[in-house]
Amino acid sequence: MLELFDRQRMRIKILQNVCNVTEEQPINALWHLSFALPYDDPKNAACQPFRYVRYNGGELYRILPQESEVDDTGLITYSCEHVLATLLDRVMFGWRQVGNLGTYTADVINYLLDQQLERNWVLSECDFSRQFEYGWEQENLLAALFSVPKPFTENYIWHTDTSTYPWKLSLKRLDENQPPQLYVRRSKNLLQMRRSSDPQNICTRLYPLGYGEGVNQLSIAQINGGIPYLESPPEVVAQYGIIERVWIDRRYENAESLKAAAQAMLSELQQPQVEYEIEFAELQGGELDRAETGKIVEIIDPETGVREKTYITDLQIDYEDVKNSTLTVANRLQDIASTVADLADRQRIEMTYSQGATQLYSQALQGNADANNGTVMDFYIPAEMRVINKVMAKVRMGAFRAYSKATEGGGATATTTSSGGGTSTSTSSGGGRSSTTGQSGSKTVLEDTSPPSSESATRHVHNFWLPKHEHDVSIPSHRHDFEVDDHTHSITLPAHDHEIAPGIYFFGNPQSFALLVNGTQKAVFNATTAEIDLTPFLVGSDGLIPRGSWQNVEIRPNDLAYITIDMYVQGFVQSRGDNVV
Repeated sequence: MLELFDRQRMRIKILQNVCNVTEEQPINALWHLSFALPYDDPKNAACQPFRYVRYNGGELYRILPQESEVDDTGLITYSCEHVLATLLDRVMFGWRQVGNLGTYTADVINYLLDQQLERNWVLSECDFSRQFEYGWEQENLLAALFSVPKPFTENYIWHTDTSTYPWKLSLKRLDENQPPQLYVRRSKNLLQMRRSSDPQNICTRLYPLGYGEGVNQLSIAQINGGIPYLESPPEVVAQYGIIERVWIDRRYENAESLKAAAQAMLSELQQPQVEYEIEFAELQGGELDRAETGKIVEIIDPETGVREKTYITDLQIDYEDVKNSTLTVANRLQDIASTVADLADRQRIEMTYSQGATQLYSQALQGNADANNGTVMDFYIPAEMRVINKVMAKVRMGAFRAYSKATEGGGATATTTSSGGGTSTSTSSGGGRSSTTGQSGSKTVLEDTSPPSSESATRHVHNFWLPKHEHDVSIPSHRHDFEVDDHTHSITLPAHDHEIAPGIYFFGNPQSFALLVNGTQKAVFNATTAEIDLTPFLVGSDGLIPRGSWQNVEIRPNDLAYITIDMYVQGFVQSRGDNVV
């Protein structure tokens, strides 16, 4: 019985004339259903695109919006896809990033399911607790959902339950070591078997590459001991030799996630894929006779010597002959990336990844400095610079430069600070004996005078001679006391100009300088010029140069100096941003 539901999941028809019902159930991919109705069945009009159908209480499908086929038998055939395809209708526009430490697999799946406009799907069970980081850009929800377990090293299977609403989604571990859940053997339920093996894709040494380009493309070397590849175990290499492949997936921006995914990829590629296509008669027996995608199956064929235990990767059921089904089993799962790629045309998956480019940017600074005040250059490294190759600085040092000799001044009156006044005593002398300089002799004549009238005397003169002689003077020890009154000194400067003498005047003779990074001295250079790699001085405790913050470099000379700093940064800048201006 095929039931028909409208977009609100209300049953509107039962298509009792349905025929040619077939169902394909590939593992970890969209399931498909097809059915046919007679072209004159009036219920054909109700089979409109995106309405839902369910066959015999199984999974829910939606009718594809495509032209129906009418064949010579008078039947109209409809193709349907599993309702998991409703996640194709929702696109995460722009760049989305989620995960890393503290965010587990279930959290990532719930984040994706939270992006639904209408909450059709909820997470029921998740057997994994990984902490990978994921990034998507312009991606639909189904492709993003299928990418979540891609880095896992264990096999997994997606399970759906559409019997209730909201529909339930589970991510389960696929345990290959459990006992077989289905036996297929000759003379019981094995009708025909075809075996194929493809050794062309064997790889024993894998070079994984992620985001970026050129020297800035993400590799695993930094977390793999400097080795950029992963290699198979020695016994596998001994069997097949060294077969190298390069695997590039630019969605990976984290080296740990890239390595985990590459390890899972190498585990799949180091052995040739062996696939069996089996025509299988489903018996009306117990659980061990019923085929189901993901079941562990053991194939036993004594005639060919085949006895292989693996799991069902695809199941095709023809409900016209329910006892006859086709199983596809393989020794490994088809990679999810291949599954998504095979469905790309119909699923409208847009694999547009914004990358970037390796760029150089530089800045320069000139200025005077001395031993206490260096020349400081501030620079900023944006958060969008995903990879920094190096930060270099070229330093040159010359004599301090001045550009004038005088500046204009105005007149003024200045008054000195008044003195305190008081009594001062001079330093005492030592005393001693002094002699005058000797003189030669001389003749002295006194004029004569007339005697008084009462006396009688002869008019005369006195002549006397002073011979050469010396005078000795003795000055005893003594001191002088003097007193200065409180007073001030006033100075008046008339208005005046100083003429400027333009020119370049040099001072100082610097011979060495100290390098400071973010205020901490890192090195001393006994030279007037140097080319310095600043990269190791900028690396933080986490081994990375901080992004989205200011840094500074200071050059401090040993004397007055004129400093020139030319700096450039080489790195890979991501071409993502919030605005276009």
